[in-house]
Amino acid sequence: MDRKRRVNPAVGDLVASDPVLAYDPPAGLTDRDLAKVLTTRTSRRWATIEADFGPEQAWRTTVSLIRCGAVVLRCKVVQTTGFAPDSWQLTPSWASLREDKLAQLRGHPDPLQLHTELLQVMTGIAQLASEHALLAAIAPARTLQVPAGSTTGTEDWRVYEVAVRSAAVWWAAQSHPQPMTAKVLAGKSMRDTKYTWTPARRQAFANLVGRPFDQAGEETDTELRMHGPLSGRVDTVIADAAACRPWLGLPADGLRSLGMIDCSAVGVFLVENEDAFAQVCKLPDVADRWLCVWGAGYATHGPAAFLKAMAPLPVAAWQDLDAHGIQIIANLTERIGRPVTPVSMDVDLYRQGTKYRQKPEKREGNRKLAERLAVSRPLSLRALAAEIAANGGDGCEHETLYREVLPTLERVGGGPATVVPPSGGGA
Repeated sequence: MDRKRRVNPAVGDLVASDPVLAYDPPAGLTDRDLAKVLTTRTSRRWATIEADFGPEQAWRTTVSLIRCGAVVLRCKVVQTTGFAPDSWQLTPSWASLREDKLAQLRGHPDPLQLHTELLQVMTGIAQLASEHALLAAIAPARTLQVPAGSTTGTEDWRVYEVAVRSAAVWWAAQSHPQPMTAKVLAGKSMRDTKYTWTPARRQAFANLVGRPFDQAGEETDTELRMHGPLSGRVDTVIADAAACRPWLGLPADGLRSLGMIDCSAVGVFLVENEDAFAQVCKLPDVADRWLCVWGAGYATHGPAAFLKAMAPLPVAAWQDLDAHGIQIIANLTERIGRPVTPVSMDVDLYRQGTKYRQKPEKREGNRKLAERLAVSRPLSLRALAAEIAANGGDGCEHETLYREVLPTLERVGGGPATVVPPSGGGA
């Protein structure tokens, strides 16, 4: 704002106005020019862009890259309504793909050797026999091609190579009791423990071993798990939350890597605990209509950003019947900016539920939290909060209420959001 409180911006970003695919370069852009774009690590000054593409071609090329979702162009604002290009940076989805795409464009210095290496890596591993046969049936060229019908689901050779090498290491280690962490997997397969597990690489590997990435290897960063009518593409790798068994696993901020998504769900059903989430995924009347999501308790930035991006779909949540379960719904409501309908979180269920053991100081902390929630928000859960406070902070985990709740969810064809507490309405 200027001194007279009028809008007076100094910079502005030009971005795509229409939905875009996660990776779809502009038609007519040469491989050489595409490589120039992908070599951008953080940002590139406009003078450098003009030097790379020529003064006349730089603007046309940049506009086409903006429209396909490749770059964001930062401009200096001139006299409030005019602008002058200053720099560009890759969008998050393109930035996460740059290394694999550059490897694809540049080719491998010895494609025959790499082709032979991958065949050797898969030799003797029964679970990769079909993938071995597919690769053996094609002759290597300078630009290596992923064999048609590959279980990895990718079209990029670098993603394919990482998935195959990692799957071979993973299958070979299954007879050993030691845990296979993501870093160990990268160190043994790619000889670099700091190797980046991009969403495309993770999904291709998961497709090849037949289980979500965070189940195949231990990670310090929890994935966002989902099951239901949602599909998209992580680069060229198909990600289908309905077809993946038992669920689709993505990094918590992985939605932005999916590009354009197709979601026919009637809403999003958030389940607090991992075991309960697995049980809900087995209910066709729920999982076929609702996008079921598990994000490990309190709404961190990733799950909250995901739910915000899924607006205006309604959100329902099944949490533990304790003070923190109520607090999670209150926090989530505030962070995503729309109501959250609590599911099967009422006083009667709480009274009949098995109360879990707590240390005295933790129980007292939960009692005080329940007292505060009983006079604040969410309105629909105040009665439950008051009951928890009256019981000294006792709580019960919703895993102990499967017999009472799961049949109710399955019976309600309309989905979990129709199952609301007797105390009324959404959060």
